[in-house]
Amino acid sequence: MNEQDHELIERYLSGEMDADTKTAFESRLEKEPELLQTLQTWRDVQETLRHSLQPDAQRDELKKTLHSLRPVITKQPAKVVRFNRSLVAIASLAAAVALILYLSPWEKDLYQQYGAQEMISPAERSTGADTLLAEAARQFNHHHYAQAVVTLDKVLAQQPDNAYAKYYRGLSYLENKQPALARPDLEAIYNGESVFKYEGAFYVALSYLKEKNEEKCREWLEKIPGDAENYAKAQELLKKL
Repeated sequence: MNEQDHELIERYLSGEMDADTKTAFESRLEKEPELLQTLQTWRDVQETLRHSLQPDAQRDELKKTLHSLRPVITKQPAKVVRFNRSLVAIASLAAAVALILYLSPWEKDLYQQYGAQEMISPAERSTGADTLLAEAARQFNHHHYAQAVVTLDKVLAQQPDNAYAKYYRGLSYLENKQPALARPDLEAIYNGESVFKYEGAFYVALSYLKEKNEEKCREWLEKIPGDAENYAKAQELLKKL
């Protein structure tokens, strides 16, 4: 196995091969048992990731790490029968995955675990503000946070009291690594009476967590009362700090 073969396997599994290259590669699979075994091993890994990890940074980080380890994992002793080579590859891969999952450095980033994942798009009613909010939702959900801020600025210029727009502008700033800019919007949400009130408090806490200020993070988490929908989540985070 060489670097080019590894690249071919990745392209094959991701569906990025053109028809001619795919036909030639599948022809090789019929003639090269070692290439086929390596392909099957990596397919098994992908299936394991797909079913056992969250569809977020955890999976992406593990895939990157496995990518860097692939020459080591699939390197085989020269004088071992094929059956044993397969066992060595699988055992090595299992050990690598176990070690990575045990260390799980990305799991220690609490912000990544609790940060905003998606902006719920409002129903469009053919008004200018609603159209802009729908556009902001698309931008936010594609991780174009700076663009979402610009779009939400336009909404708030028309409707300064729009809590939905203010809340998601705060989250956009936060996801764009601008926690200090996020806080005025999120604190305004907490000080108001919208349905986002205690979510505002939670994300103010996360803004301080992002700055590694655990004291202020705790202070804001403790503002969330027991009857709030996100109380359990806030208490869970408190225990992890």
